[in-house]
Parts: sequence; C-alpha cells; structure tokens
Amino acid sequence: MKNLFKLLGLFLFIILQLNAFAQTPNNTNDSIIDPKMDIEEYLPPLDSLYEIGLRNFPLVRLEIAQAESYRWNMHYVKRLWTQGLGVFYNYSWGNLPFFSGPLNGVGQQVTLFEGYRVGVDLRLNLFDYLGYKGRVGQAREAWNVAKIKKDVEAFNYKKDVADYYTNLVGSQRLFKARNEDLFVQKIACDVAEKEYREGVIKISEYARQRNVLSIAIAAQEDAKRLYTNWYERLQVILGVKLKNIKRK
Repeated sequence: MKNLFKLLGLFLFIILQLNAFAQTPNNTNDSIIDPKMDIEEYLPPLDSLYEIGLRNFPLVRLEIAQAESYRWNMHYVKRLWTQGLGVFYNYSWGNLPFFSGPLNGVGQQVTLFEGYRVGVDLRLNLFDYLGYKGRVGQAREAWNVAKIKKDVEAFNYKKDVADYYTNLVGSQRLFKARNEDLFVQKIACDVAEKEYREGVIKISEYARQRNVLSIAIAAQEDAKRLYTNWYERLQVILGVKLKNIKRK
C-alpha cells in the first residue's frame, strides 16, 4: 500500500510538471519562435512567400528596374532617326518670292505680299543612317541580356527562398524535439532528486540524471540557435517580418 501511494504521488508529480511545461510562456520577443507554434502552418505557402519576396528584395527589384531601363533605351534608339526630321510653319509678309520660271516663254518670278508657309525638312547624317541598324541591334541585345539577368536572379532567388524556408521548417522541428527532450529530462531529474533524498537511488544515479539534463540543455540551445538563425535569414531575404505575413 505504501508503494502504491508513492507511485500515485510520483504520477501526480509528473502530471503537474507536464502541465507546467504546456503553460510555460514564451520568453522571446517574437511569438513565432515559440516551439509550440507550428511555423509551417503559420506562414503562407512557399509560392506566396516567393511572390512577397519579389516585391521587397532589393537585388531582384534592381534587376527588374535595369531590364525596364534597357527596354526604354531600345525604344529611344529606334527613334533617333527622327532627329533629322523637322516640320516648320510660319506666317510672313513682304515680297516673298514663291517660284520662278518661264511664263509664256519669258522668265518670270511670282511674288506674294503675305501668306502662310508650311513645310517638312529632313536631314540625315550618313554616319547615323548607316549605323542606325547596328545601334538598334545593340540596344535590343542589351535589353535581352538585362532580361536574362533578371530571370537568372529571380531563379536563384526562388531557390534561396525555398532553401531558407525548408531549413526553417526542419530546424523548428528539431527545436521542438529538443525542447520536449529537455522538459522530459527535467522531470526525470526532479524525480531522481526526490528519490535520492528519500534514499531510493544512489547519488551516482542522481548525478547521471543531472549530466543527461546538462546535455539536453546544450542540445536545446543549439537547436534554438539554429532555428533562430534560419528564421532571421528568411526575414532578411523576404524583406519583411515573418510575423507580418501570417497565413490567411
């Protein structure tokens, strides 16, 4: 009967410790670091994270802007030939020679006292004319190169987001496991201390439990550091705080 009461007391003690673990508040400033929260369920899908990052990550935005710059430059170069084209319109008065030529076999000049004059003037530089096609082709190829660079940067960025996200999810699972191991070992150590004081176990067994607890604490800290590292790295590459992009 005495042993039965001891077992019941030990069982109650373990239940109270587990309940305390479940209600343990998060000590970090960001609740997403809480090991009891599932980061995979909290964050949007990977494709959505990628789209969010494209709108915010500076390197990708730079490549997009450069591609647009080259596109507009190509349109500009294609219209350079119009530099030699001009249209004029004016109103004049006075003796305005209009044309001259033979009239009834006699050379005559017709003059107007006043009137409007409208015309088109076209001057093409030979070098510009011969080099026009080459300059347009060069501008087009520069635009194509910029588009390829943008696509390559976007592709590499997508790979990085996927890599960071996968490592974040995996490191949180490890953190959860190490956190559970730690609390279970804390309970085991508390039980061992209680049994040692009651003379049930020897000090060597109690010391062994304390050593296992120290190992569990170190493993939990390493897992937390790894998880926090991937958490911060994903925030940086997305350009936004993860707590601000909760899954809808």
